[in-house]
Amino acid sequence: MFKRLTATAALLILAQVVPSRAAELKDFPAQTHWILSVDVKAAHASPLMNALADKIDAKKRKDAENKLAAVKAAFGVDLLKDIEHIVIAGNGNAEKGGVAYVYGTFDTQRLTTILTAAEGFESTNHNGVAVMSWIDEKDKKPKSLCFAKPGLALISNTRATLIDAIDVLGGKKAGLQAGSPLSAAIVRNAQNLLTLQACDVSAIVGAAPKAEALKQAETLSLCVRTPNADTLDAELSVTATSEATALQIQQALLGIQAIALLRAAEAPQPATLAQQAKIACNGRTVGVKMTLPKELIELAISVREAKQEENAAAPAPAAPAAKPL
Repeated sequence: MFKRLTATAALLILAQVVPSRAAELKDFPAQTHWILSVDVKAAHASPLMNALADKIDAKKRKDAENKLAAVKAAFGVDLLKDIEHIVIAGNGNAEKGGVAYVYGTFDTQRLTTILTAAEGFESTNHNGVAVMSWIDEKDKKPKSLCFAKPGLALISNTRATLIDAIDVLGGKKAGLQAGSPLSAAIVRNAQNLLTLQACDVSAIVGAAPKAEALKQAETLSLCVRTPNADTLDAELSVTATSEATALQIQQALLGIQAIALLRAAEAPQPATLAQQAKIACNGRTVGVKMTLPKELIELAISVREAKQEENAAAPAPAAPAAKPL
């Protein structure tokens, strides 16, 4: 769902009319349980991220540049420069998605004209806000979008969820209050690239087997940042319901790390990354810190691309022999 919302967000950046606005805590419904924030502007300005982009295979980089150029030729806009900030907020199971708040520069009339050609397009008025809905041509699922305020577009897979978000922005429903544990998610600076804040974690992770260790957690925070041009930092903090549960979460995470290290011979890159993780427990809080130097990330990129080339060059499996009549 995040990939689809982000892809739709890219289409919003259709030029010069409405300037971006800043995210505010009261923008998000009071029932919000998690907020994921991606600072596109900070990533675009990061010396480290630009250096890593230069390490990507030249052909893949050229393909990406061609796609950006095609969008610019069609719509007269640079996608990387005109989206500033994407915030996705939800009040339940993360797999079911939420609402994407896209802060950027939009030509609303031009985008509306483009969307009218989409399958199943319809536009309805909700308290003075035009809510546009259509069927996505790739996943064949409904999408809804509106320009709730100047410089802010909302996107969701569910029209009712989008309507609730509009009502919060319009002051008709309650938003998050100052002091909310989710407030750190929307604090922007030049170093933070991605921030996740969540409360009532057990209700968010759902039935995903890989999230088993988090089903006894109360709150979770994750921050990925670039403190300088040569380092990427990631810090995860999980608060459990009790100290005993925190120790269980720590042991589960240490177990995952140990498995990765034991598989170093067959999977050296995951093992190298796992080796960087420092896992500690303090009372009810489990912390995981990881510092990745640029050279290690570059190596991981080159190994991944080599593996992809190897898989692409491998002969296709032989077709099964025909059964005799």
